Amino acid sequence: GDGMALLWNVVSLHDQRGQPLLSARDLERVHSAAVAHCDLDDGVRDGLIGDPRRCTFDPATLVCAAGAAGDCLSRAQADAVRKVYAGPADSRGKPLYTGGALPGSELNWIGNYVARDGGRSTYHRFMTDLFRFMAFMPDPGPAWTPDQFDWDRDHRRLDLMESLYSGSNPDLRRYKARGGKLLAYQGWADQSVLPLNVIDYYETAEKTLGGRAATQEFFRLFMIRGMNHCLGGEGAHAVDYLSYLEHWVERGVAPDEMLAAHPE
Repeated sequence: GDGMALLWNVVSLHDQRGQPLLSARDLERVHSAAVAHCDLDDGVRDGLIGDPRRCTFDPATLVCAAGAAGDCLSRAQADAVRKVYAGPADSRGKPLYTGGALPGSELNWIGNYVARDGGRSTYHRFMTDLFRFMAFMPDPGPAWTPDQFDWDRDHRRLDLMESLYSGSNPDLRRYKARGGKLLAYQGWADQSVLPLNVIDYYETAEKTLGGRAATQEFFRLFMIRGMNHCLGGEGAHAVDYLSYLEHWVERGVAPDEMLAAHPE
């Protein structure tokens, strides 16, 4: 699932020769434009996108005018960014996943999806080895390269190994019955665990457990603006999760909101 989405992001941001389509400067430009377009969606100008699902930023607005160059994007660059936002799809455009990396996460593509120095990025190396030696059964081995992934067929080959590795069962009834409490958090700008997949899991759990009220008795999900993978980023990302969980378990006080800070 996530591995396929991260592979898609890497492939989408490189040309057929394996060269990056966007530089770090290009992605910084896209990030600034996305935030400028969607910052006020939540009514607060704070340099953050409140809910990137509602962000209507289109990278095509940054495409160079005919004959122009410089502080703008090519059509191919804008298309690549749009593909990352959308997430994996087959040749007919049918989505293969819950979505992509969201507007506001572009600074985290630098180094992770596209290397700063023009070499192989973190996830280019990681996903190449994942698909060579873990995602398929049988393994294709060391000769496999990302451009060999068939987006019309190969996603169906991932089910066997995913059934062994995935922790995505939404049926938490036994956990709830035993008195368990589950406090989940996710950064909107996460480039590694894509936020829409976490939301999809939570919403599927709600359907399995009988609705939002029944679910929030023991399971709550908090989405954090401008937070990267687990922590860090432009938003207020430092939260004392353990204290909130202790208050819930030991005092029966469920968290409706959590106080976050941005350490300097």
